[in-house]
Amino acid sequence: MRKILLLTMLLCSLIFSAYAKEQDNQTLPLVAPAETISLAEMNERLNRGEGTDLYLKLADDQVAVYQNAGKDRSLRKQIILTAPNSDMLRLYTNDKNTFRQMSKMLRDYEDGNKNFNGYYVITDVDPAKEISDSITIYRFWFMKLEKEKHSRRTPIGIGIGIGGGHHHGPWIGIGL
Repeated sequence: MRKILLLTMLLCSLIFSAYAKEQDNQTLPLVAPAETISLAEMNERLNRGEGTDLYLKLADDQVAVYQNAGKDRSLRKQIILTAPNSDMLRLYTNDKNTFRQMSKMLRDYEDGNKNFNGYYVITDVDPAKEISDSITIYRFWFMKLEKEKHSRRTPIGIGIGIGGGHHHGPWIGIGL
């Protein structure tokens, strides 16, 4: 009976480890931006108040444009995952819902101090820029900072003790 139980437990552990390995190997398909535009083009679109696009400034004159980020949580997560690491990345949008959803997700990652694929997320919101009564530009930023990896080595310590016991007599000990 014990052998059957042990064999069953072994088979279950093998099945679960294979399933976990398969889940780790499955990655989300990376979402590419709808287009990449210049900084001047982004400023023109934002000043006109066009659409609900989310603009991610990648370089001095390079901006990635993502559509429907306010409605698609997995897209927002992919934007964070695929963004360059250890750079302060600026986000811009005219859509209040897109701003709320994306900044809430970033704040949740920051507040939870979660490990986000080996990185910590920090974020903040800049004051909104009012162009006219109907046009507002929402601005915010985030960074992914690499999480420190803890060493698996056991720390070495040295201890020296001198003492005596009621039944064992005096003793001197040195340990590493």
